[in-house]
Amino acid sequence: MTRIDSMGVAGKEAAVRDWVRRRLGSVEHELRVARVAETLFRLTERFHGMGGAERRLLLLGALVHDVGRVVEDAGHERHGARMLLENTSLPLGESERRRLAYLARHHKGRVPEEGEDGILQIRDGGADAGMKMRSLLGLLRTADGLDSRSMAAPPRLVISVRGRELVIRGYVHGSAEMAAGELGRPKKLRLMQESLGVDVRVEWYSMDAVALVA
Repeated sequence: MTRIDSMGVAGKEAAVRDWVRRRLGSVEHELRVARVAETLFRLTERFHGMGGAERRLLLLGALVHDVGRVVEDAGHERHGARMLLENTSLPLGESERRRLAYLARHHKGRVPEEGEDGILQIRDGGADAGMKMRSLLGLLRTADGLDSRSMAAPPRLVISVRGRELVIRGYVHGSAEMAAGELGRPKKLRLMQESLGVDVRVEWYSMDAVALVA
């Protein structure tokens, strides 16, 4: 039995998380993105039809998406993909490594057409692998777009599905207008909308102007 097979899911996630933490110093943003991504995955399950294996890949993708920032912020998506493709210490299979590199490389910037990314191979997941990877990438881009490293306090999100509309309400400290300018930008949501066939509505509210009554 190989190290990859014997480590198990929890061990693999811990190894990836620690690898990222040693390079970035913290994984707070990554863990928040992972939680949002998992919530989006579960709420939209009837649209994408993916299961546990894809959900775990999405969570790993959330952990590694920004690791290239250890090199430099500009172009960190390219650096992160290269680091993943060249790394041999992580308990990842070759196909899994390529798929994570794909998610890291395209979590920001232009999304290539299916089959033109230069990373994925035909054997990486079967006949519908490209479609699944685009759906996972759309979920990751949306989750990443709803969080920020620069905000003093992360937003609190309430996410619901009504028919084919995904409604995201975000509550922030300070200005809701400033949050709307920084978080949930349409370009980060577009791929999820296209790949899953859903509409997304994002609303921001200031917690300073909201009273919660028990």
